[in-house]
Amino acid sequence: MSDHQNERVMRSYSGYVKVSEKTTVGMLTVRGDFRSSKFKTSFTKAVGTKLPKEREVILARNDIAWMSPDELLIFCDYADVSNLSQNLQMELKDQHHMLVNVSDARALFEVSGSGIREVIAKLAPVNIATLEIGEIRRTRFSQIAAAFWLTSETSLSVICFSSVADYMFNLLKTSSMLNSKVGDF
Repeated sequence: MSDHQNERVMRSYSGYVKVSEKTTVGMLTVRGDFRSSKFKTSFTKAVGTKLPKEREVILARNDIAWMSPDELLIFCDYADVSNLSQNLQMELKDQHHMLVNVSDARALFEVSGSGIREVIAKLAPVNIATLEIGEIRRTRFSQIAAAFWLTSETSLSVICFSSVADYMFNLLKTSSMLNSKVGDF
């Protein structure tokens, strides 16, 4: 892994919701045949959590996000990425799979407060009113690709490519400014 993770400054902003960048999160992308019982067993053994269902994020010690029919994103402590990656490689060694450390290629933000749904509604073309806790949506925030999910009724996570992290932070910040509240949620 590169050292730039240690150089990044955690940003935060408090408006009518709080926006914080999470810089100590490790991320692994896993691709494979999720219909295979052997894959499911190996994955569960290595990670300690079952595979999520479609559009689900399993909120556990290591959060597991469904990204597509053959792709998962695992979140863990940044210091644990290498060990988790080695365990997964060992468990999945005889199976068709792809495992990539994307920790430095992704940026993760936490948005918290009672107005989180409104902040997202201003940025993404998603019916945020029906989103349930642990349900993930891949979409666009203004001009960039992103995904987000509720972790509670007053907290959600947003992920995007690290190359557009500044843009995402500024979008979330602008959308959560005190004078920008619409009051629909």
